[in-house]
Amino acid sequence: MLDTVIAIDLGTSSCKGAAYTPEGRRIATESRSYPVSTPSLGFAEQDPAQYLRAALDVVAEVGRQANHRPVAIAFSTQTPTLVLLDEALRPLGPAIIWQDSRAVDEAVDLSMIDAATRRCWFGLDLPIGAATTPAKLLWLRNHRPEIWERTRWVVQPKDYVAAAITGTLATDAWCAKGIAHLETGVMHDEWREFLGKTHSICPPVVSTRAVTGHSQGMPVVNGWSDAVCAILATGAMSGERHGFVMTGTSEIIGLSRRAPQAAAGLFHVPPHILESDTLSLHYGPTQAGGSCLDWIAGVLGRTATEALALVAQRDGLSEILCRPYWQGERAPYWDHTLRASFEGLRGSHTAADLVHAVLQGVALQERLVLDTAEQDEPAHTVVLAGGAARDARWNQLRADVLQRNLVVMEDGEASLRGAAMLAWQALGENPKDWTRGRLLHPRAQYRDQAAALFRRFAAARAT
Repeated sequence: MLDTVIAIDLGTSSCKGAAYTPEGRRIATESRSYPVSTPSLGFAEQDPAQYLRAALDVVAEVGRQANHRPVAIAFSTQTPTLVLLDEALRPLGPAIIWQDSRAVDEAVDLSMIDAATRRCWFGLDLPIGAATTPAKLLWLRNHRPEIWERTRWVVQPKDYVAAAITGTLATDAWCAKGIAHLETGVMHDEWREFLGKTHSICPPVVSTRAVTGHSQGMPVVNGWSDAVCAILATGAMSGERHGFVMTGTSEIIGLSRRAPQAAAGLFHVPPHILESDTLSLHYGPTQAGGSCLDWIAGVLGRTATEALALVAQRDGLSEILCRPYWQGERAPYWDHTLRASFEGLRGSHTAADLVHAVLQGVALQERLVLDTAEQDEPAHTVVLAGGAARDARWNQLRADVLQRNLVVMEDGEASLRGAAMLAWQALGENPKDWTRGRLLHPRAQYRDQAAALFRRFAAARAT
């Protein structure tokens, strides 16, 4: 019987799980969906109990599907999504997910605090926007004092589920950013006092590969954010200037570098977080991604698959410039007041033209973040993976817009794959050659048109 590990990814729309062999073969996959609630403008919430139910169902079903012996469980998680727990590790209400933008005023207040103080509190140049953890914590202090007073811990979905099945609460340093100091793993006293707390709300920070407890006799491995798990799966941590575009509801774009700071508006994951001597990650999360396809599909009264089918006969680049800011944008702007727009619409354009422009707009945002991360030192390779990288036409459009060679991963479930790698590493294995994919070339005839579109796209924010 095969030994496998079970990877669990607590995503935005669903919990996915898979069993992986030491060679990186995925032999069983399952998922359970859960909804996002939007009770007020800017609010985006989920029920933490659904995370737990979904994870337990997925683990059971993955075990049933495959003739394997699971030897560990590891996690990947959407983030920053805040789950508020009381002393007994019980949720105190809905989780405030990463899409939530209610904390606009609090983000403005935090941005008025000098950058040196924020670095002292958080241990990094953390971009401040309505979607970030510090702004949401301040919103809770200001608007939900009765819940905030009872809040003992603030954790990510993976941390809550792991604690529920093991009885032990822990997190990793990257998931704790904005709560604890990135270097020390401890909540800064001034930040704690600013939030009106007499005790730290951050659980113990341990290695991503640490075993935090056991469930049904299996070691439970701490894990990472979905972004960094996915990046690990691309092979970006194996060397310098490995680029990545991780697609999904939203996207993660960047590259590995040996540079002490990232460009403004991007995250810098320092070497000690990656357990590396010198290698770091420079990346940015966007709001634009598969959610934009869902939006235009809904407007047209179609499914996402049907909307993609509309562009089957569209080749090359669109003359319509779309800025896909239906929920504002995170990297590199961190501005939830940005508005989406279409520039260059004519009466002759059809539904297919609109879909084409939206897909292109997402690719242009990818190029903007990648250019920002590269800082004039281009990536050697760019790996493409994730749920929104399953359509060959969209992938070719990405290559033509980015004007870079893309390696499209065979296993698009990069976050699951990265979590599985962490699990095997925690057991003393060293997964190698897990990044397999197909090379996709940009078409040179679109180079000038792509450059012109990008100049217009990057020149000004839509208002």
